[in-house]
Amino acid sequence: MRYSQRSTKLCQHFATVLSFFICWVLLHQPAMAAIPALPTVEGEAIILIDADTGQVLGAKNPDVKLPMASTTKIMTALIALEKGSLDDTITLSEEAALQEGSSMYTSPGESYSLEEMLYGLMLNSGNDAAWALAEHIGGSVSSFVEAMNERARELGAVHTHFANPSGLPDPQHYSTARDLALIAKAAMEREDFRRIVSTKARNVPWPVKDTDKLLINHNRLLWRYEGADGIKTGYTNEARQCLVASATRGDQRLIAVVLKSEGNSVWTDAEQLCDWGFANFANRVLVRAGDELETVPVERGVTDSIVAIADRDLKVTLPKDEIDQVQTVVQELPAS
Repeated sequence: MRYSQRSTKLCQHFATVLSFFICWVLLHQPAMAAIPALPTVEGEAIILIDADTGQVLGAKNPDVKLPMASTTKIMTALIALEKGSLDDTITLSEEAALQEGSSMYTSPGESYSLEEMLYGLMLNSGNDAAWALAEHIGGSVSSFVEAMNERARELGAVHTHFANPSGLPDPQHYSTARDLALIAKAAMEREDFRRIVSTKARNVPWPVKDTDKLLINHNRLLWRYEGADGIKTGYTNEARQCLVASATRGDQRLIAVVLKSEGNSVWTDAEQLCDWGFANFANRVLVRAGDELETVPVERGVTDSIVAIADRDLKVTLPKDEIDQVQTVVQELPAS
């Protein structure tokens, strides 16, 4: 919220209250129109959110703590992008290059750009890439993991704890469907992250063989689901099949999280969730940046009144049957 004239602290406080009250009026309407039930899915825990508004559209066991396997790497990539530069040079330590599990096939002493390592992390699900990024960004893997946990708390992912940057099994490494959706939402707000996770295949150098290697994205939805544009797969014996998926149709992006599914069901789970979301919900912009919302009288101020102006769009996600019935109401709350 901004103002057309200089304001007092009282006006700033009113603007905050005003903005909240617009949301309250719109999000506390009478019961929604009948929406078909969530599809039956294999996954033990699921959630579907709108990526712009963050609204939860449907969920099952969203707060159950579960191992999340390589969906961990969403946070690893987010921290690397926030704290590093794409053209950073990363040289593989022996510990990083010899990590067990999925790999982008590196050797000790090889050097890659941070961007190339991110493609290896998010397409090939390279545990070697995760370790190398952690060592480079954090100075040590333990310091990087501390940053992962701090960032999770900042995002409100309070039921998540990371023990490593790759997702390898550990009793102290877990998350929830809701928390992973919060982390994915933050990551997908970055253009560089979206570009990487939507890439189907990418050639990167292979220094030890003096040639290139082809990295192919493990996310099958990029080939089989309309609008799919990310994000990350995962699998361990403990976590089973995991997927954080993003899909965009028109001006709406949905994020689906599926934890502890089985086999091919992880793909059909995500597809059914997104189909259900796109069929039943839509976004509407209620207030646009620059809209004049209200003229506010000022007592004992430097001016008699100010005009409250929206400094950002206010968008909500609603059932399609109700999208045209919504009215925007601006009302001053009584002084407390």
